[in-house]
Amino acid sequence: MAYADLHLHSTCSDGADSPRRVVERAARLDIAALALTDHDTVDGLDEARTAAEELGIPFLAGTEISASFEGREMHILAYGIDSGSPVLQRLLHSLGRMRRDRIASMLERLEAVGIPVREALSDSESATAMTGRMHVALLLHQMGQVSTVQAGFDRYLNRGRPAFVPKRLPEACEVIQVIHEARGLAFLAHPGLGKTLKKRLDKILALPFDGIEVWHTSHSQDMRERFLKLAEERKLLVSGGSDCHGSVKGEPPTMGKVKTPLWCFERICERLAL
Repeated sequence: MAYADLHLHSTCSDGADSPRRVVERAARLDIAALALTDHDTVDGLDEARTAAEELGIPFLAGTEISASFEGREMHILAYGIDSGSPVLQRLLHSLGRMRRDRIASMLERLEAVGIPVREALSDSESATAMTGRMHVALLLHQMGQVSTVQAGFDRYLNRGRPAFVPKRLPEACEVIQVIHEARGLAFLAHPGLGKTLKKRLDKILALPFDGIEVWHTSHSQDMRERFLKLAEERKLLVSGGSDCHGSVKGEPPTMGKVKTPLWCFERICERLAL
């Protein structure tokens, strides 16, 4: 069965592979269509699109935007966006500034508990180049402060740990509006990931979403069936993907393990009139 992967990350956010490398790996796995959906950035889209065109793989421009709903974080996948849209660029610039401020606070907290993280940063690995907790966890691992990247989260960076800093995020309704103004479609990302998201699903889907992510590494068969039913009832499009970040945590990459039917990609393209 031909399948798509509409949820992939590269080094432009917190993935292990360059945008070109992500596309090349997809080609080797015979993935029939893909979308690059880096967190809060569109910086890798041109490189990925060029690689996809060279390899003959249909490509969809995307991004995964962090948002807030009732005070809790959620993620929104944007497909088919105009990456040069001024309103989208303003939102992503604001999110980038918030991320940099958050990283700076994390580094300060690590210094306060005796970990010389700033001293350990190389010239090519400045604090301004770090976009999320993943990069801080990688640094802790490289310094020998933790045995694995995941241990960096568990010991220092997760909620309740010494260097945890909450995100400042735009409201979900604002993010959806921006996506629509950028001529894209807004999908609720991985609704089965986390208890709070599942509990608030009916409220969240009252927002003007265009679709919902059904296939995901965190979704069981029962979840997929439930989300497909919800999509049918609410006349929403559906998407899916591996949410692959490469081997950034030292674990096997998830690309190829989630097989989203190709018709999902085709219906999204139809709605976008691509």
